[in-house]
Amino acid sequence: MAIDAAHYEGREQAFVKHTFLDKYLPALIGKICSRYDEFVYVDGFAGPWKSAAGENFEDTSFGIALNHMTSQRLLYLSRGRNVRMRAYLVEKDPASFAQLRQAAARYPKIEVTPLQGKMEDHAAAIAASIPQQSFSFTLIDPKGFPAISSMMPLLQRQNAEALVNFMFDFANRFGGTDLIPTLEAWLSTGAADDWREQIRAVSGEQREQLYEELAVEALRRTPGYVYAPVITVDKVLHNRALYKLIFLTRHSEGLKVYRDSERRALDAQAATRSASKAKRRETGTLMGDLFADGSDAVPNDRSTQVIRRSQEEASRRLQAMLANADSGFRTLKECWPLILAELSVTHSWLGRQINDWRKAGQISAPSWPSERTQIPSDEQKLRWNA
Repeated sequence: MAIDAAHYEGREQAFVKHTFLDKYLPALIGKICSRYDEFVYVDGFAGPWKSAAGENFEDTSFGIALNHMTSQRLLYLSRGRNVRMRAYLVEKDPASFAQLRQAAARYPKIEVTPLQGKMEDHAAAIAASIPQQSFSFTLIDPKGFPAISSMMPLLQRQNAEALVNFMFDFANRFGGTDLIPTLEAWLSTGAADDWREQIRAVSGEQREQLYEELAVEALRRTPGYVYAPVITVDKVLHNRALYKLIFLTRHSEGLKVYRDSERRALDAQAATRSASKAKRRETGTLMGDLFADGSDAVPNDRSTQVIRRSQEEASRRLQAMLANADSGFRTLKECWPLILAELSVTHSWLGRQINDWRKAGQISAPSWPSERTQIPSDEQKLRWNA
């Protein structure tokens, strides 16, 4: 399905998040259907909230998920694979829950279970209902800060991935004040005793980075996730972070799918923010730091800068890995997970970069399949030519 930007006026951040999900979910489900007999989607704060897409709710997280689950189930049924698809949709607001129940009935190919109440009260029972051999994806996208310890039964599942929204803007204002006990509990999980003092001692990007690290480590270490990259979703008109989307996976293949989806989301964010700023400039309603750094065009947007800096650093790191290989050669598989774990580059971009270096004679790549091969296999041996 295509995400319609017209449905997101006034909630552009949701457009960024949904662009990620629209790219990530079909890729994930496609991989799951070939290896597992059941896929379970869990949306802990389903809404719907401010949906403008009508009865199909295609501008909601659960609508995007259920549409892709339906499409993938029908595709694999046509191939003789009957993959069970289930969804748990949790919502505490009575009016929103009534809409949720009506929406769920539109997806007869999926076993949808709407649950009214708080996600904290349902998470353990949902986790217990999912067989160990099934694969689950959990979306934790609250308006505030849930009791994160209550989510652990779902996050600790071995066959699982998750996306968790950390409301950085609120944390930046209220963290360390004890005004939001669930926030304090989240940030304290596994943190040093003096984390509050560390937060108070820094500001700006350092403070943002420290909050991000605290939030991520609380989620990553306890369930044992290997990778926990983050998408920063910015305020539309200001060059400051609004929230952080923390992705959790134990597998490099999951990381590969994530980076492809992240790139789509960052491109969407750059385009949306640039258009919104240009519109404000035309109406003469500019205020504050809107254009303090001239970043009103896509090439200068913060998201685009993240991609550009990541590609530059990825090139440096890959060159160093190949130049310092003990045996003279490294395989691509030895390199790319380490790079994608920390930098916003895709596996395909890295492969094309290698091919460019090969053509320029900067690397040796014995047994390269053919000149038509743009992206090498993971087993391809590589060596930097000094």
